[in-house]
Amino acid sequence: MGWFETEHLNLEYTLECGQTFRWKKMADGFYYGVMGNTFARLQQSGKRIYYETAPQQDDFETLAAYFRLEQDEQYREITKRISIDPLIERAVKKYYGLRLLRQPTFETLISFILSANNNIPKVARAVQAISKKYGQAIVLGKYRGYSFPTAEILAEAKLAELEQEEGIEYRAKYVLQTSKQVAEQGGNLDKLTELPYDWAVGQLMTFPGVGRTVADCVMLFSLGKYEAFPLDSWVQRAMETAYFEGKKTQPRDIYLLAAQKWGEFAGYANEYIYMNARNKV
Repeated sequence: MGWFETEHLNLEYTLECGQTFRWKKMADGFYYGVMGNTFARLQQSGKRIYYETAPQQDDFETLAAYFRLEQDEQYREITKRISIDPLIERAVKKYYGLRLLRQPTFETLISFILSANNNIPKVARAVQAISKKYGQAIVLGKYRGYSFPTAEILAEAKLAELEQEEGIEYRAKYVLQTSKQVAEQGGNLDKLTELPYDWAVGQLMTFPGVGRTVADCVMLFSLGKYEAFPLDSWVQRAMETAYFEGKKTQPRDIYLLAAQKWGEFAGYANEYIYMNARNKV
């Protein structure tokens, strides 16, 4: 078992803040989850994080990329920059160590298509069902994980079979249509990182089932576009309460305020707002 130390990563906050559906904390106290083609087992004790990986043992390179550990020292500065009012300042103090992940882009796209009008447990089960049926098995000890299928493989799935899975249902048609479209375009969504934010969002919104919020989730949780500001119901209500006197507010006005207040790191503020709002209930 390998380990590393950091003051700037909290596994619980990072893996349970709604940005990923691939991790589960088991009875042994470890988080089990899949990062691309790597199955990992993680546990945190203070600043130290212990890990095991498969199929490659001690795959720290994949782990470091997934958690964006190259930002470790920059993270403190980012949280200082966004802590410019009481709401964010309190949230950062409470949830310091919440990090934005570098997840596989196609998997993130499909996962958040599935998140529309859905809850986190159902999305997690739907993503697991797709992975188990169409992905590859990876064994780590007594546990078995599954990689997420490529667009080319998922494009060949049967609509009726997908519709029967809990959490997929009517979204199956969007999953298939988007998979086919991605496959036809060569399957490489990572090239979107080379485009300006607005252009990349526009490209993602050409896929069936992808609106602004889903596109922003892919921007933020996969492609590293930190100015993205996913506006789900939790964040919408929190923003209206904190900055618009509780009044119903048009999304464009919230986007504008977020850009003005937090600029290139609005996405970090977004996740802190989401975490704080969800855990108040």
